[in-house]
Amino acid sequence: MTTLQTDPVNKSFLSNNKFEFSLDRIPNFTFLVQSINLPSITLQSTQVNSPFTALKVPGNIIVFNTMTVTFMLDEDMRSWYEIYDWITNLGNPTGFDKRGRLTGEPGSNTDIYSDGTLLIKTNSNNPNWKVTFTDMYPTDIGEIQFSATESQEFLTSSVSFDYTYYEFAKVT
Repeated sequence: MTTLQTDPVNKSFLSNNKFEFSLDRIPNFTFLVQSINLPSITLQSTQVNSPFTALKVPGNIIVFNTMTVTFMLDEDMRSWYEIYDWITNLGNPTGFDKRGRLTGEPGSNTDIYSDGTLLIKTNSNNPNWKVTFTDMYPTDIGEIQFSATESQEFLTSSVSFDYTYYEFAKVT
C-alpha cells in the first residue's frame, strides 16, 4: 500500500505585499497603488426540475465581482483627478451625451475602457502570475478626508472598477 503525498510542492506562502498593478490608461498610477483585491468570481447555478426535487447544476454564466484599489495621492492630486475625469466623462453630469468626450480609439486616453494588469510576485520578487483585466472602467472613487486637527498623514483614496473578465497566465 502506498501513502499519499501530503506535503505541498511549494512550501513558500504567498505574501500580501508582493504585487504590482498597472492600468494602461494611467501609467503613473502603478507607483501609487497601496492595495488591491483580486475579485471573486461566481458561477451561477441552473435549476433543473425533476419529479422529486429541484436539482442544481452548474450554469454557464460567470459573474466577475468589483475590483477595489487603494492608492496614495500625490500633492498635485493627479492620480485622483485622472480617475475623477474618467468617471465624469463617462457620466457627463452637465449634458445628455453619456459618453462625453470618450470617443477615442481603443487604448487611447479618450477610450471608454482600459485594460489593467495585476502582477503577482514570489517572495523573491520574481513575477509569478499575470492577471489581465479586460475593458476596465471606474465606477466609484472614494472620498478624500482632510483634517486640521489630526496628525499629518499621507492621504489615500480608493477606486472601484468593473470590467468584462480577467484571465490568469503563469509567468515563465
